[in-house]
Amino acid sequence: MCGIIMLSGPNAASRLPGCLSRLRHRGPDDQGTWFDGDVALGFTRLTINGDEIIGHQPYEHEGLLGAINGEIYNHRELRRTEGLPSSECDTDVVLPLLARHGSHSIDELDGFYSAVVLQPRTREALCLRDHMGKKPLFVGRSLTEVFITSELKALDQCGWFKLLPRGVAKVDLHTGAVLQVAAHRPVLTDLDLPAAFELAVRKRMPGPDQPVGVFLSGGLDSSLVAAFAARLRKDVTYLTLGNAEGSDRQAVDDVVAALGLVDVRAVPLPEPESLPALIQAVVHATESFNPSIVGNGLATYLLAQAARDASIKVVLTGEGADELFGGYHSFNEQEPWFDVRRQLIDDMQVTELRRLDMSCMAHSVEPRCPFLDRAVRAISDGLGFPDLYDGGENKMALRRGFEGVLPLEVLHRRKTSFDVGSGIRGEVVRYLRRNDRSEREELREVWDGLFRHESSEPYFHAYPVFDDAIDRRGETHR
Repeated sequence: MCGIIMLSGPNAASRLPGCLSRLRHRGPDDQGTWFDGDVALGFTRLTINGDEIIGHQPYEHEGLLGAINGEIYNHRELRRTEGLPSSECDTDVVLPLLARHGSHSIDELDGFYSAVVLQPRTREALCLRDHMGKKPLFVGRSLTEVFITSELKALDQCGWFKLLPRGVAKVDLHTGAVLQVAAHRPVLTDLDLPAAFELAVRKRMPGPDQPVGVFLSGGLDSSLVAAFAARLRKDVTYLTLGNAEGSDRQAVDDVVAALGLVDVRAVPLPEPESLPALIQAVVHATESFNPSIVGNGLATYLLAQAARDASIKVVLTGEGADELFGGYHSFNEQEPWFDVRRQLIDDMQVTELRRLDMSCMAHSVEPRCPFLDRAVRAISDGLGFPDLYDGGENKMALRRGFEGVLPLEVLHRRKTSFDVGSGIRGEVVRYLRRNDRSEREELREVWDGLFRHESSEPYFHAYPVFDDAIDRRGETHR
């Protein structure tokens, strides 16, 4: 929902405005900068809570200077327990907590966030990221400077870089050296899954004066989000992608009828002549030439564009259910399924969450993911194989736990990738393979025309668990 850029080097002050302008899509409502010698910090803000004056950043507290991107759902509770002044700006609890309780205060933050907190006297930065790594934050070094940024496109060339760890890390502003000083500790909950999920959706709903949307595919995950959103507000807008003949359309119609949804907007597939420009836009947004990230990113990009056209800044999505609750058919009990599941969850910050965040933020739309709630994650961590898979059916904890919330045909619908069900994957694959080159080759050429970074870095092209399957999928759409 916001953009952060920090530069440390002899040209930091002169370079910051240009770098910050490349993050304007992440925060078009307000902009703030701070300079001190060879260190510069910039922030762009998408206003959800408070107003531009109340939530202006960077801001200072007791010798700390912070730029915080994200949403803290329990900020009112923290204000009461810590005796902090009341405010509608959720992120201004972060610096007081750090000042009072140190790095492990992140365990008190319920939400999603990334933050840079400067300690000007020591020339060190504390970098915070939430338990899932939902909001991106990179550290890197070139010949002349150290940088910390929400997106690498803020830099002309980034040289060496890495994604900062989840938790709290200390960055030396002279060398770029990173030391993790705190990791997230597991959360305990006595809620069952339906109660935890209902609360997760409730927390992620914006105030009644803010429009809200749900990305709806007709699959189990997004349908559960839609069901609980509909219980909380009658004015939710449901956005779905695909033409009338798409396989998802009947599924969406079933969900709409069962839940009595009113404001449902179908976003049509793009015309073939518009695909080149759209693909270029999504490659630029996601910073990737991986076919899955770009293909699914295109679907997300079009839905986010429709949300923004409807003046919707906040959308709820079903991301995380597949990774946490065993949504992939390729696992079985004989495989090291637990290790694969753990890798999928760890990789989300560079695969599905990166695709979701950057495709939505390209249109200044904030995606929120109830399945990634800390309590929901804690429940999923306690599940074993029989809770996830049964007789060839997956996500059994969801299918059993939410009986009565959705019709049985929706609860037990087989998973279909969003880009497949909407029909957009076929369109994209056929276009990219029109010259008998692979998707990856065509997308790499687009990427090369947009970036000067080193393309061999896995961040720009990899989807570790599924890359082999991704590279074989083109034959289906010939």
